[in-house]
Amino acid sequence: AGARTNAVTLSKLTGQITTDTTSLAAETSAVFQVINSYIRLTDVPLLAIQSGANGGNTQVSVASVGSGSFYIRVSNNNAAAGTAETGAIVINFVIIQGSDS
Repeated sequence: AGARTNAVTLSKLTGQITTDTTSLAAETSAVFQVINSYIRLTDVPLLAIQSGANGGNTQVSVASVGSGSFYIRVSNNNAAAGTAETGAIVINFVIIQGSDS
């Protein structure tokens, strides 16, 4: 488990990351680093929310990829007066290994 702004370390080609329940207000995002020794600059991490989101309009996406880590953005896309995201979100990930050429 990791906060929505703290780095997590998980060196696998597939896995799950569970965020903590820090409140994420409507119309805001948080980004955190996933330190992973398998990832290279040419790789593509894919993400999916398995469970835990309670905001109704929460999304996860890859913010950037580097050698040895990638960054996940958690976005609460509810309107300004909407629900804060306070769920412990379980994020599934898989790394598609890219070509070096």
